Amino acid sequence: MAKGKNILIILPRGESIRNFVYSGIIAQLRKEYTITLVSVKPNEAIWKILNDTSDELIELKDSKFRYWYGLFFEIYDLAHNRYMWSEAAKVRWEMRDVESKSFKSKLVRTLKKSVASLLANQTNLKVLEKIDSYLASRDASVKSCIEYLKDKKIDLVFNTSHSHARNALPVVYAANKLNIKTTTFLFSWDNLTSQGRVIPRYNNYFAWNTKIKDDFHKIYPHIQKDAVIVSGTPQFIGHFQVEKHLTLADLKQKLGLKPDESYFLYSSGMSHHMPFEPYVVGRIANMINAIGPQYRLVVRTYAKDRYDVFDALKAERPDIIIPEVNWEKNYQTPLPEDQIFFSSLLKQCIGGINVASTISLELCMFDKPAINVGYNPPGMDIYPYNYTRFYSFDHYKPIVDSGAIELAKDEEEMLQLLKDAIYNPSKKKVERAQLTHNFFEGKLGKEVIHEFENIFEQITTHA
Repeated sequence: MAKGKNILIILPRGESIRNFVYSGIIAQLRKEYTITLVSVKPNEAIWKILNDTSDELIELKDSKFRYWYGLFFEIYDLAHNRYMWSEAAKVRWEMRDVESKSFKSKLVRTLKKSVASLLANQTNLKVLEKIDSYLASRDASVKSCIEYLKDKKIDLVFNTSHSHARNALPVVYAANKLNIKTTTFLFSWDNLTSQGRVIPRYNNYFAWNTKIKDDFHKIYPHIQKDAVIVSGTPQFIGHFQVEKHLTLADLKQKLGLKPDESYFLYSSGMSHHMPFEPYVVGRIANMINAIGPQYRLVVRTYAKDRYDVFDALKAERPDIIIPEVNWEKNYQTPLPEDQIFFSSLLKQCIGGINVASTISLELCMFDKPAINVGYNPPGMDIYPYNYTRFYSFDHYKPIVDSGAIELAKDEEEMLQLLKDAIYNPSKKKVERAQLTHNFFEGKLGKEVIHEFENIFEQITTHA
């Protein structure tokens, strides 16, 4: 049976492989289309999975743009940051200031910010978008991609991550130059208001939900409303593949838990955003120990952080269980077995604790109490950092306002919320279900795969 159009799909980061390959989305699309994957190569085992999932597989190499173009790109990004000026953008701006240590770096930073501030309005940003497209089209990496796309007669280019994926951009710029239809997935729910500008222009953008679509149009009012499509996110599909989850007995054995023991799940964040987090975790473990010896704390360390952040705590506190996160270090790629383990951790925990993490949403999916650390490490001076600022971020404040998660404003409240999770786990049951329903709009699990099938049918019809 002859296939339909030729779709080139870019997998520029490890999490894209989890989202679109492990989930089964690309395999499903391949039934209807000829699929070329242009992907980073984390390791040989994953490369084989990618090869088996595609009609053609090409390694995506890291490419560097010319210095002057890179400088322009940086100022363009700063101008967008200043124009957007969300709570997250303000923190990002401040943190970059703090990172400038020497007189020279501070002077350069000040000059860049001054230029960016002058450009930080919608009119100038649209002009910068055109300049960016022109400069990129002259870059050698883009020119080589133009020749490839011409030769292969590609009908549609899909970039699976709009954010933290500069390596994908030469292919997208080349497609735009050739007037090939381009699409991208708005990678995470916080990226629009916390990261840089969505560059370059795409014909279509896939958003997790209606709120993210609305946020996009507020930031990019010049983009047509129907260009942004609510697709759901494939990030959580593994949570609903229940046939793959570990049994409670197998999970306890893997964690080293006794049959009569149960656990809270603490999920850590980026250490440079949350200094002294192991100290906070240790104190929470003390609270759990005080409630009863049958309760333990399991720590899920942030896979994209430094690998040694929790080493000292692990050595000092054998009562705290800190399993390794099974990701391939190259391109920070989740492995299939880790997805199974993580889903099982969420499914079987008493409740979860974190600092303003996406995992709060995942806990709600599993109807588990979600407790957020809403206080700074007791007795520690962490200026200019502040755990409490995260709860005013544009993407996270609605989660707090929903009432589905508990925000502990001090350690006394944290202890009470831990007890509530044990003795009254249904306390926020209705709110958790409502948040999950409202946020994901019924698009979870297999529904997301079907949604992407329908979307690609629509957009390829007019490609």
